[in-house]
Amino acid sequence: MKKFLFWWCLTASMACNKQQPASPSPDPDPAIPLTIATISPSDAASGPVTIKGTGFSVTLAENEVRFGVLAATVQSATATQLEVALPPDMTPGAHDVTVKIKAQTVTKAKGFRLRGWVVSTFAGTGVWASDDGPADKASFRQPTGIAVDAAGNFYVPDLHKIRKITPQGVVSTIAGGNGKGYIDDTGINARFNTITSVVLDKANNLYVVDQMNFLIRKITPAGVVSTVAGTVGVLGKKDGIGTHAAFSVPYGLAINAAGTHLYVGDQANHVIRKIALATSEVTTIAGSGEQTSKDGNGLQAGVPSPGSMAFDADGMLYITEKGGGKVRKMTLNGDITTIGGHLDVNSSPTHVVVDDEKNVYVTFSGMGKIKKYTPAGVESNFAGNNTGTGAEDGPAAVVFFQRPEGIALVKDPTGNPVFYIVDALRHKIKMIRKE
Repeated sequence: MKKFLFWWCLTASMACNKQQPASPSPDPDPAIPLTIATISPSDAASGPVTIKGTGFSVTLAENEVRFGVLAATVQSATATQLEVALPPDMTPGAHDVTVKIKAQTVTKAKGFRLRGWVVSTFAGTGVWASDDGPADKASFRQPTGIAVDAAGNFYVPDLHKIRKITPQGVVSTIAGGNGKGYIDDTGINARFNTITSVVLDKANNLYVVDQMNFLIRKITPAGVVSTVAGTVGVLGKKDGIGTHAAFSVPYGLAINAAGTHLYVGDQANHVIRKIALATSEVTTIAGSGEQTSKDGNGLQAGVPSPGSMAFDADGMLYITEKGGGKVRKMTLNGDITTIGGHLDVNSSPTHVVVDDEKNVYVTFSGMGKIKKYTPAGVESNFAGNNTGTGAEDGPAAVVFFQRPEGIALVKDPTGNPVFYIVDALRHKIKMIRKE
């Protein structure tokens, strides 16, 4: 009898200690309606997003969440809260948020707004013309570069003219006429032959590349046009003072922070030139003159067909290499290195700008894209899908630029960056801002 009781107790004890199977997760109580109370944040540039409400399932897989038509990933769930990762392919703008659990579905119309870079038209009708007036009525012929002064006025080279766009969006012609030529004079009485780039000094003097006259010209705030350097109509490579120097199809310009020197991308000579503004002395500071891209110091480096340039806060000079499809950097001691790009002349990087964090943005006119390079050299596509046809306004990643060239970066009144892009073949100035 004692033996029987022992085995009975042992068997019972083992049965009691045997792990019981986990009970299944309870289904949402059908008496509790499926609702979306809040979505937080409801306006953001990235996730995750918290959805609060009622009737959710504690089993992740039973909660289906969509932003518009795109499925999101539910990362955690309780009966009253879902943590959700945004779909990777969302475009900026307002999206309906839908939660589905078994037979119940609820949607919050435009419940989440994804902030992102969006392209819109700032100025120009798209018609090949040269009409002044309000930005939405004004027209351009062949805009290329762009510069902005401290008051928020934009200056755009437009074939043989310089156009000005005020912060209120009024377009006017400040120098040059409809015909090409060479005349140093005031305002519209002056003549140019294909202007490609423009920069401003601290006194609001405007310096421009008069490409097919092979000159660097200056426009004072009063509109007086003069020649800084180069021999009119003479194609060549010659250092010297003012009009005794010679350029060959110059393209880009940059000015140092002190405002003492201009830097010129002398495209057909495959070199970088420097102009001392106090004396108009022109010297060659970088580039071997060969059409082969090569890192090196100063005149030992190869910079085929340099385009435009821009300085960062530390005085590093970033150069677009139209002849090699690259983006280059020149240090204070003249060392030139490659930070990225595509080894294809047809990609044609043209203009460049640098933000406060030393990210570099480059217009690739042949690709219809604006590329971004981080200080670590990581390349990404900032705006533009490809050359061709398609929507010209909308999310930056999918719009089509026909030929982006000039680029400027300013900050809006709240300190957010805003980019302005010259789309030369659309005859428009585009704006990219985070919305």
